[in-house]
Amino acid sequence: MKEESGLELPKRKRNPDDGELDVTPMIDIVFLLLAFFVVSSKMDPQAAIELPKASYGVAIPEKAAVTLLVTLEEGTDNYTIFKGKNENDPVLATDPDGIEEEIAQFVQDELGANPEKTSILIKAAGEVKTGTVEMVRRGVAGSEMAAERKVYVGVEEEQ
Repeated sequence: MKEESGLELPKRKRNPDDGELDVTPMIDIVFLLLAFFVVSSKMDPQAAIELPKASYGVAIPEKAAVTLLVTLEEGTDNYTIFKGKNENDPVLATDPDGIEEEIAQFVQDELGANPEKTSILIKAAGEVKTGTVEMVRRGVAGSEMAAERKVYVGVEEEQ
């Protein structure tokens, strides 16, 4: 642009930082807010929540099933297998083959005495190793009458 006197006005130099925004203070504030909400929030792990129903499968009536219960002694890897729904009749064998035979005999006897039972249910605590549950399943498979029945495995997690 020229003035009337013929002199040209110097062009204003643009500062390269004019278009940029320094976000460092904003990041600091975000982390402070995050820390505040983490510290001030109340966590209650024992809060009762309603769990949704399973979206697949059907409920198994326990009255129509031969039940085996596998529990774990607290703080150890020692498991106990119970014949039936309650903890009154434990499997007494200690070696895997003996355990499988005792389970097979129990299942055979239960299905023979109660032909209306249509399935076998293995209930295990959440911490029980899969090898133990598989050993119980092999014991169930050792029963001739179990071949025509479905075997279900349920794992219970403590809450």
